[in-house]
Amino acid sequence: MMSEQMIEEYITIFEQLKSKLKWKVTDNRIIMTIAAMYTMSDKSFNQERFLSIAEKIKKQAGIFSFLKSQSRYTMASSFDMNFTDPDRPIVDLFNIYDKFISAKFKRGIFTYIAASLMLFDQDTQDETTAVIKKAKTIYDGMRKQHPFLTSAHNYPIATLLALESEDHEKTTIKQLDDFYFSLVKNGFKKGKDLQILSHILSLATEESDDALIERITHIHDGLKLNGIKPKSKYYTVMAILAFIPLEKIELTEVINIYERLNKQKPFRWQKDLNFLLATSFYVSEKLADNQIIETNIFTTLEYLLQVQQAILVASMMGATATSSSSSNN
Repeated sequence: MMSEQMIEEYITIFEQLKSKLKWKVTDNRIIMTIAAMYTMSDKSFNQERFLSIAEKIKKQAGIFSFLKSQSRYTMASSFDMNFTDPDRPIVDLFNIYDKFISAKFKRGIFTYIAASLMLFDQDTQDETTAVIKKAKTIYDGMRKQHPFLTSAHNYPIATLLALESEDHEKTTIKQLDDFYFSLVKNGFKKGKDLQILSHILSLATEESDDALIERITHIHDGLKLNGIKPKSKYYTVMAILAFIPLEKIELTEVINIYERLNKQKPFRWQKDLNFLLATSFYVSEKLADNQIIETNIFTTLEYLLQVQQAILVASMMGATATSSSSSNN
């Protein structure tokens, strides 16, 4: 069970961030998400260090860059958690971002998130160009299959697939589509959220497709039985939850965390976000149990939790529409 100490830590970090960022970050949900990222991390929160990294990102960014805005704080938390000394990686982020742009990815925050994944995966540092090319092929395949669903918000997942999947791009794209339509048959709603869910499931390369569909359907139906409507906006964290073996998933514990967050005064009006974070907290705690989470998917899950939070913040800021229309950076 998630400890009261962990919830207290989350509230403490949230209050520290809110006090310092109240004139710079206008949406409390963004502050909640950053606080949650630190609560789930092994890296203790140091406000001075965090703000220093955010300032360095802002200085490195171009005058019209999305990282001049509130997004720099989410990126700063990711850099703080992943690097002891983030100075060089911050410079590298913008260099890799430029390579994504050269590969015809659109400018915007989702491309920055995709570029950051290349930095966090140390094994691919010498293969950046090849991975970006594979990510673009996967993304173009997604867009061909689902032109009205696919947009810049798919860039980070396409990049994760390029990093993690050893399959040929065409095989990967076929698997994504198979998941999508199998889940529709099992009561899931068509749309962008289901597309992302199917993409995340395809990262669980050690599991059979049938087992993953059974597991995610069990989670979907189990939430209903426990009085929680499995909204499409919950699909991303439901997919991450599906990385845990079926017999080890305790939905009642997820709901317990969710209800405890709902009772906290700063968060009581953010029930949807509370569910997303409660599920993330639950999976994060499971990551600490090596007997439950297989070693080969441990890193993938860590990345997914960070990417999910970053995409969540970007979506809150309406970055999808902005990144599609912007040509300045």
